[in-house]
Amino acid sequence: MADDFTFPTLPQPKQQPPLTAQSTVVHASKTEDGPSTSKPVPALREVGAAGRRNKVPLEKGFSQVDWLRLARSGKDLRGGLGLRRDIQMEEVRAHASPDDAWTILSGRVYNITPYAPFHPGGAQILMQAAGRDGTALFQRYHPWVNGHALLESCLLGALKQGGGKSPLGPAGGGAGGPAGGPAGGPAGGGGGGGDGPAEARAEGS
Repeated sequence: MADDFTFPTLPQPKQQPPLTAQSTVVHASKTEDGPSTSKPVPALREVGAAGRRNKVPLEKGFSQVDWLRLARSGKDLRGGLGLRRDIQMEEVRAHASPDDAWTILSGRVYNITPYAPFHPGGAQILMQAAGRDGTALFQRYHPWVNGHALLESCLLGALKQGGGKSPLGPAGGGAGGPAGGPAGGPAGGGGGGGDGPAEARAEGS
């Protein structure tokens, strides 16, 4: 009798393609009158796809921690220039290349050249703010970041504004003081046209 025993053969499940962002899910639950009408429902897309811009992988030694270490090292990151209160917009526009890039953040002018390789979004997108006012897009992508503190060692001075107070504050005011409002808050009046993502995240993520 043992010789006649065999294991039953089970049917193999059908191979189904994996779900993608373009896949649909069919609602096939039953009701009292029978199966409900099948209606395709779009599958959920990847969370955050349209929320934040993707970050790019950085070379070793160029994380935000590395940047903070460099910024606090005492090395000259201003290009040998002293602080000024009368920087003209025309002068900012003249510094718009990867090797010599200035930008404006809430009325303050920064040399972003040394920061470019440390930028979480990549140097290329940071260069969109070179020679321009980068306040608007900075606020769009990361208003929680204190850009003035992060770029303090790159501060060149204040953009000249007709009749208004200098974003650097009273004589002797340091780079860490308010720039026409709380640092990292809404755009404070940064003279000049255009905008660009003069961004910098203080976190390593």
